[in-house]
Amino acid sequence: MKKFVVRPKQKSSKWVPFTIFGGSFFLGWLLTEHMTFTDLMAYWRYDSLPQGSEEIKDYQLELFNRSENLPVVRQLQQVGFREVFPQRRKDDLLIDKALFTPGAIAVPPRFYYNPLTKESVGIYHLGMKLTGYPFIIHGGILATVIEDFMRECVKFAKGKEGERTKDLSISYKLPTLANQFVIVRTTKVDEFGKNVKIKVEVMDQSGNRKLLNGTGVFKS
Repeated sequence: MKKFVVRPKQKSSKWVPFTIFGGSFFLGWLLTEHMTFTDLMAYWRYDSLPQGSEEIKDYQLELFNRSENLPVVRQLQQVGFREVFPQRRKDDLLIDKALFTPGAIAVPPRFYYNPLTKESVGIYHLGMKLTGYPFIIHGGILATVIEDFMRECVKFAKGKEGERTKDLSISYKLPTLANQFVIVRTTKVDEFGKNVKIKVEVMDQSGNRKLLNGTGVFKS
């Protein structure tokens, strides 16, 4: 006689639909909040175009206009900061050369300085090609950005470039999402002899969320 085996009905996890919905919602938010069509083109296609092509010029102009509309830019102008245009170092092989491409750092960083308070602020746009994990900027890139900004601060403080970096330490607070501007600002600048010690913090483009802190010592 044939026997029938009755297996208990397996219960599907009630969390599966919520997980799928949450993941889809988060991915959609990332794309709509931090990616435009031109950003996608910069990531996939613009890197293969000549630097002076019209597509790249239009994308760079779009990013510049985005930076002009950042809340922090208006705030800086209201409290006495002036935009400065320092002569960039010729030996900078990363920010202004290797990483200067659509999808990575497509536009030069912008710098602001307050001559009364001696505070400095830098604005960098970090694209999708600078990620380590998906949508997350690589920690080494952030360290490079901080060191680049600190070197400019040495010029503001001492009137000349820092000869070399003696020490650099970074404390990461939150992941830095790609394809956004980051705001780097000094919190303290100390001069002792030929050395300059600089403390900075990095905020997201809203200026409301701290991403990391950094401390560097430079010989000037």
